[in-house]
Amino acid sequence: MSKKERHNKILALIESIDIETQGQLTDLLIEAGFDVTQATVSRDIKELKLIKTTNYANHYKYTVPSANHAGTMQTRLVGVLQHAVTSIKSAQNMLSVKTIPGSAQGCAMAIETLNFDEVLGVLAGDDTIFIMTASDKSASELVEKLQNVIS
Repeated sequence: MSKKERHNKILALIESIDIETQGQLTDLLIEAGFDVTQATVSRDIKELKLIKTTNYANHYKYTVPSANHAGTMQTRLVGVLQHAVTSIKSAQNMLSVKTIPGSAQGCAMAIETLNFDEVLGVLAGDDTIFIMTASDKSASELVEKLQNVIS
């Protein structure tokens, strides 16, 4: 079955059942005939931008964010970058993003969540993020985009 079919099934499941964990979602997909691992489901959750909210019994469940929440989330992620990024430099197809101490992991998550097309991979330490892009040109384009985000 295709990724699109799996994504559609995930969306149908979270609409009909309060699913609290990736493991629970993985088991339900396997029962439905999908050949998945928890790692695959984790990627699907990220790609579908699912969030956890609380239900009436105060238990967590996966949901699709509303358009309003998505806008708020994007605003928050941009705010994280604006607050913590101190410099952005590129060398060939790599970027080095410096942050205030202790902020690189959060900024890397924000960069990944904002889904810049140029990003192939992100690695974060304490105050430095390395970003790999496909080419020198895409690295330059990403530097410009990130500069626009943080200014």
